[in-house]
Amino acid sequence: MTLPAASPAMGADEECASLAVAPFGDPDNAVGQARVAPDSSVCYTVTVASPGLYLAPALDSDGNKMTRELLSTDGSQVDCSGDTYATHDMCTVSAAGTYTLKVSNTGWEEKTTSVALVPLASTRGCADAVGTNWDQPEASRSTASPVEVDCQPFEGKRGDRIRLTYGSKTYGDSLAWITDESGARICERFPEDNEDSCVLPGDGPYRVISTVWRAENGFPAEYSVKVRRVSDPQGCTAAPIRPYGPLEQQDFVVNPCFTFTAEEAGPYTVHSVSEDRTVDVARVYDAAGLSVCRYGADPCRIKSPGTYTAVLDGTNPFRETRAGVVVLDRSSDSGCQKAETDLYRGEFTTVGEYDCLTLDAPNGARIAALKPLSASGVSAEVEILDRDGAVQCGAADLSAGTCALSGEAPYRALMHTTAGGANATGPYSIAFSRTDAANDCAVLPAGSFTADGAKATLTTGDGVFSHCLSVPASAHTKSELFHLTADSGGVTAKFSVLDATGKKVCERSATTDGWTLCSLTPGVAHTVLVTGRDQTATYTLARRDVTSTASSAGCEKVAASKVGGPSVPGIYGAPGTLNCHQVTTDAVTDVIHLDVRDTLGTANIVVFGSDGATECSFRNRSCAVTGSATHQVVVQTPATLKAAPDYHLDALRIATADGPAPECTKVPSVSYGYGPITGTLDESHSAVCAVLPTAGLDRFNTTITDTTGAGTTAVPALYNSTWSNGCTLSSSGSSCAVGGSSSAASPTVFVLGLPEKASRTAYSAQLTCSSALCGTDKVSVTAVSPDTGASGSRTTLTVTGTALPANATVRLTRGGETLTATTQSVSADNRTLKAVLDLAGVTVGTWNVSVLTTCCEYARGTFTVTAATK
Repeated sequence: MTLPAASPAMGADEECASLAVAPFGDPDNAVGQARVAPDSSVCYTVTVASPGLYLAPALDSDGNKMTRELLSTDGSQVDCSGDTYATHDMCTVSAAGTYTLKVSNTGWEEKTTSVALVPLASTRGCADAVGTNWDQPEASRSTASPVEVDCQPFEGKRGDRIRLTYGSKTYGDSLAWITDESGARICERFPEDNEDSCVLPGDGPYRVISTVWRAENGFPAEYSVKVRRVSDPQGCTAAPIRPYGPLEQQDFVVNPCFTFTAEEAGPYTVHSVSEDRTVDVARVYDAAGLSVCRYGADPCRIKSPGTYTAVLDGTNPFRETRAGVVVLDRSSDSGCQKAETDLYRGEFTTVGEYDCLTLDAPNGARIAALKPLSASGVSAEVEILDRDGAVQCGAADLSAGTCALSGEAPYRALMHTTAGGANATGPYSIAFSRTDAANDCAVLPAGSFTADGAKATLTTGDGVFSHCLSVPASAHTKSELFHLTADSGGVTAKFSVLDATGKKVCERSATTDGWTLCSLTPGVAHTVLVTGRDQTATYTLARRDVTSTASSAGCEKVAASKVGGPSVPGIYGAPGTLNCHQVTTDAVTDVIHLDVRDTLGTANIVVFGSDGATECSFRNRSCAVTGSATHQVVVQTPATLKAAPDYHLDALRIATADGPAPECTKVPSVSYGYGPITGTLDESHSAVCAVLPTAGLDRFNTTITDTTGAGTTAVPALYNSTWSNGCTLSSSGSSCAVGGSSSAASPTVFVLGLPEKASRTAYSAQLTCSSALCGTDKVSVTAVSPDTGASGSRTTLTVTGTALPANATVRLTRGGETLTATTQSVSADNRTLKAVLDLAGVTVGTWNVSVLTTCCEYARGTFTVTAATK
């Protein structure tokens, strides 16, 4: 087809160009084209031979819809909007005659437009009628223009359920609908249950009307319309119900329709397997053409015996992939093998294969199915079914070991892979373990923090990638550290711990050296599942008590000391080693400051209470603990860091039930900060402390130096009422915040300890309020005394008030003269200020007195200068 070049839009006083009614298919010259300026229009005169529905597609060169109108000779407008569905966007022409077709540009730029008028009740240009069998060739055709409308008659009868798919071969926009002789849409707009098919109403004849108005590669564009019957379908390939295991050779075909007969109701797997080695879930219909299982539904639940239809294609009519279908009865054990050992090594030899194992496990048993963390073979998915094919557990529960078997035995494990291509076939391994009390896993003995503590040694490789271990019900405490280390091979592994009810109590992600705290259920046996890779490696797994009885597991007892007391020395081994100190106190209400220091700064601590609960998370900074008579302090340098040969632990009592420790200096005011304080710290006197009358929103900047010029400086901690440390350290210094939620009083305990990497420091430390004022006091001036002084003397003035700053000044004024007293000191509680007033040469008389602070000036009476005494 050759379209005429677009012509400019006609003026309002020019005649409209003639336009022929277009047939279905190639419109040839029955297309009106014009360039239309903004806010302009173009018109065409068109003569229609019969009334009915017409389609008038009007588009710009980008495929965007243009505004169009169809006008009668009397100027009245023909309805071209239609209803909301059946005749939407169609023009209802009531009589034969001549009409004006007008296309308007309501945009801001000039548009090149195309328009056609096609009678939908006509059959002129329709393609030859086609059947609805699935085995007929899939015809592809070409559309010449974006305003082309096509018509495809098909054979059908009332009640047939028809599935329509359509579209362009490349990316584009298209539309198609089923109609009768009227051209209107005759299928339901919203089919019941979102069916993707249409029940034919009326008596026909039936057609599909379609249009493609945008195509990625332009026009002409290849497209297709496919009409297939899903009720009593014809031309489908019969497929058998297959056994589990390798699939028998099948022919791949282009025809996407298959039928299979289900002898029993129940769950089925219905998958497509293509020649390009991909597997997808099919859509399944019953004999009436109603959807039984939609795409993605796996398993497919068949409600009654009968013949069903599996369709493999989607909504795009172009299907170039050849494929077959695999149907498996999930309630059947045909092809299943008995699991002879805990470790099953299988191989998928055909794409889409499902392997099946019968398990020797009773109702109520708890099962784990473990896979290697990574493998060169296939990644197999595992699920457990009961006798009737109902899924008991999926991959997540099985990998976690939390699968509980219910339903009826015997139980079966199904293995398959969702991978395609080269990864669709190959060997795989699955390790099955019982995680309830009936397992036969080796015992993991109770360990110790001493070098000769009991542990389990595990190996992988030569097909082995997992292990299970048991913790006897009577041989564990309430809370234990489980620690896994890779002794050789450098290969990561993970573990999880479950109690006999299948509850996962803890887990550790893949690591070569890692631990986790496990809260064990008293009086209940537990199972440990360790998973690595099928690579040569050796691991050690140990569990250690961290409750009040930890001293019997090698946790060294040490009593908390007073602030100013000595630190606790410790000898350290290889990175990753866990050392334990059990810090004891006189009362559970005691508050203990804990910190670990070493010359490399790599040691960390984690602290557990008497019940084994975590009191301080794993950290390289101090913390405070309370509420237990014993605190288990575990010291570790991470395996990835270099370890110092020794370390020092501070375990200092900073408070009791009576309040802060008596060794802590009671500071009367922090209105503008605290300090500077100076002194010396060493391992025999490792810290000092102070009680600060802070408010909840206070924040301080710190200035801490070593007065000898050393690069390492003392480390601060500021503990609030919840004993949380509000100090943060950075390369630029540190800051300390109270961390409260209001400006109400919230006293804190300030601790200054030895540097992280040094055992001695001569310190100077100062806290400076980062806002205008800290604490709860507000600036006030109560009085200035005395109120008299002799001329020529030096008089000391005393100012009383609250939150008096050191830079406050006392000023006297009289008749344009001003005297300023020199501030000498401010008391520690910021309530008394001393200033010296020099009265040399000052005129005798009465002066006005005021006190100037950082914010305000306070007038406070008068001061009388008397004559000098002789």
